[in-house]
Amino acid sequence: MPSDSSVLSAPQVEAPPGVGLTIAVIVSYVVNPLILPPLVYGLVLAHVGASAGDIAIGASIGGIFLGIVPLAHVGWMRTRGDIGSLEIRDRSKRTEPFLVVLGATLAALLLVSAVEVHGQLLLAALLACHLLNTILLMGITQWWKISIHCASVAGAVGTLAFVHVHVPGSLMNAPLLGGTVLGTGVLLVPLLLWARVRSRAHTLGQATAGTLLGLVAPYAELSILTSLGL
Repeated sequence: MPSDSSVLSAPQVEAPPGVGLTIAVIVSYVVNPLILPPLVYGLVLAHVGASAGDIAIGASIGGIFLGIVPLAHVGWMRTRGDIGSLEIRDRSKRTEPFLVVLGATLAALLLVSAVEVHGQLLLAALLACHLLNTILLMGITQWWKISIHCASVAGAVGTLAFVHVHVPGSLMNAPLLGGTVLGTGVLLVPLLLWARVRSRAHTLGQATAGTLLGLVAPYAELSILTSLGL
């Protein structure tokens, strides 16, 4: 009978080839967790009436600290030969990038506390949620390969849904623009879930768990943080 360690390190089953696999791979790379923070932060700041300059600052903080920094580190791991692809399908190799994301998020929080932008507290709350959810995902990943892709995309939808319902503003409450943003997110969530399963990056259970975590956690965390006046 194989040991637990041999089961966990067993080679992954390859996805059946075909057009579906090609589409799934494209979706996985295009709808990437690293591109979401600048988009979400920019939309949220625009919703509360921030100036173009403040929106650019918020989006840049999300893009640099939560996008470029983690991507550069993962690229370095790929160059070193530690991982086979930028997706890091080996669960045991994900702790190091998680730690980098935690450090980058803390640095972003410190920067936001020192830079005055319209919606500063809300931006800090979004970063705090990112920090909490990174810790949560890192903890789960020590034992189980939950889908980070699905958690991130669903988390973006959960965040924007919270802003739409609870944060006074204009953009997310505009029938056409707000509906388009949320509607696009709602379509992307099941599409990405399918893509991760089709490409054999995750099982249906792992992708579903990531999706549910992403939808619920940011909404609940933002509810708590805003109730505390943050």
